[in-house]
Amino acid sequence: MRSDQSTATIWEYRGVPWMTLVSTALGALIALLATMLNERFKWRREELTSRRKLRHDVYAGFLSSLTDAHERMRGESLVEHPSPQARATAVRDAFRAAGCYPLRYQLAILAEQAVLDGAEAAFRIMRNIRDLLAEGHSIASLEYVALRDTYGISLRELQRRMRAELDVGQIHFTGGS
Repeated sequence: MRSDQSTATIWEYRGVPWMTLVSTALGALIALLATMLNERFKWRREELTSRRKLRHDVYAGFLSSLTDAHERMRGESLVEHPSPQARATAVRDAFRAAGCYPLRYQLAILAEQAVLDGAEAAFRIMRNIRDLLAEGHSIASLEYVALRDTYGISLRELQRRMRAELDVGQIHFTGGS
């Protein structure tokens, strides 16, 4: 056996340069793995962006529904109703029409605990306002004003928690809801 033949057999098999084939296959495998890894990171980033947008939309919807419920109930409390029962029904219908309940349930699925706790606190205060107005109290009553102030504080805290969870930075809220 000649030394040049033994050297040739290390790098070739039956005249086929196997090192070139192995290098090509290894390069293709590395490229495939890199592409798969890149797609996984891209999918994860898109998933996080989508989830953040969904939370943003549900949070904004919930805040809007609370404000809508409050304004509708205030409006009904200012209308002259034929009976206390008619007023109570109108106030409760106004609360229901604002759609707070469906968004509350969406929050229960999407939100972190801090946001969920804040949302529940604001929702319960709004429900207490509903009950107070349904009982015949006016928006000038001390009970309503106290609940309204408590609601305002609760709403600001909820907004702060939502902003923190969405990582959109701190701001200083002023004014009403």
